[in-house]
Amino acid sequence: MTLYFQIFLLLSVWEKTENNKRENKETTSSIEKVPFLSTTIIVPCYNEEATVHRTLQSLLELEGPLDKITILVVDDGSTDKTWEVLQAYKHEPRIKLMQKENEGSKFAALNFALQYIDSDLVGVLDADSWVSSDALKNYMEFFADPEVMATIPSMVIAEPDSFLRHAQKAEYDVGLFARKAFSKLNAIYITPGPFSVFRKYVFDTLGPYKEAHHTEDAEIALRMQKNGYKIAYSENSIVYTVGPKGLGALIKQRVRWTYGFIRNVFDYREFLFNKKYRSLGLIILPIGLFRIFLTAVLFPLSLWLFFFPLWEWIQKKMVVGFSFPSSFTFDWFFVGVNQLQIFSFIALVLMIVSLWVGRDLVRDKKRVSFDIISMIIMYTFISPLWLIQSSYNALTAKKGTWR
Repeated sequence: MTLYFQIFLLLSVWEKTENNKRENKETTSSIEKVPFLSTTIIVPCYNEEATVHRTLQSLLELEGPLDKITILVVDDGSTDKTWEVLQAYKHEPRIKLMQKENEGSKFAALNFALQYIDSDLVGVLDADSWVSSDALKNYMEFFADPEVMATIPSMVIAEPDSFLRHAQKAEYDVGLFARKAFSKLNAIYITPGPFSVFRKYVFDTLGPYKEAHHTEDAEIALRMQKNGYKIAYSENSIVYTVGPKGLGALIKQRVRWTYGFIRNVFDYREFLFNKKYRSLGLIILPIGLFRIFLTAVLFPLSLWLFFFPLWEWIQKKMVVGFSFPSSFTFDWFFVGVNQLQIFSFIALVLMIVSLWVGRDLVRDKKRVSFDIISMIIMYTFISPLWLIQSSYNALTAKKGTWR
């Protein structure tokens, strides 16, 4: 089923390739003629003294009319020196600084800011991320279509400096390919915190953000899909972020993400197997749930099937002794080939192709690199830990914390 899903996404990406190339040429030639809509970008901060400066500098460098871009920074009850760092921008006319008490989740800071916004568009950027200078300008070509109610960017891991961050970089790059496929299927089910931009009309008609199990970015996207609002993907709008460096922080982040996905899908369970929602309801969401729970069930079983024979082999060798051949010859005749090995090989090839496509979207020169090995190790041995934990939390309604 996973292979089928991956092939389905590949076909979705490459369908009508020639038509897309012609559309891109027409768009490129007319992008300068697209009107630039007034935009307010919310930057919620909680203990981001080390990163918020870089975030705000990238926003100040955004291309576009200066009078059309406003940056609204909300210090959400930080306990470090975030507010002191922000004081360096108190005389910047495009930046407005605000403070509020922390209420335990980001959605409250976003809703606090929404009441002060009257621009055409509303953007959100996490204070640990930064954007390319042309990111917002590239969004405008999508908002020229009156049916588009939100756009999401290409998210990449910047400057990976550890095994886990290299694994996350490859994971995010494969995610770009999936995001492209979902956009073609009109099946985007998350508007990520790093620089999603909405028409203010969305909040005026559907209401503000909800707590949504600490994943308000997934809930608002599903709410939009339920009401037939179109979400676009701008592959040329690039946002850089830094993933968790330590294993504990990574697992906690992914438990929150996966738990939020499961609970939000349960809240919007009318999507499942409902042809009204087409690919999103019939394929994307069901497969997402299937893969989570299947991993949670099969991973412990696979460990047993691996370690039990290994232990038997060790016991046998302890009795008869270990011996090493004096010479070694390799013969393909003795290499066993079964369905599992064939499927694993095809899955690896498809993963490499997905990585290549994802990096091609953001013009990354390292189309294929050793990062993929880190990702395979992470998905094989580490991701089941957060999938099992989040599945347990979802079944027992054990709610986690934001941080």
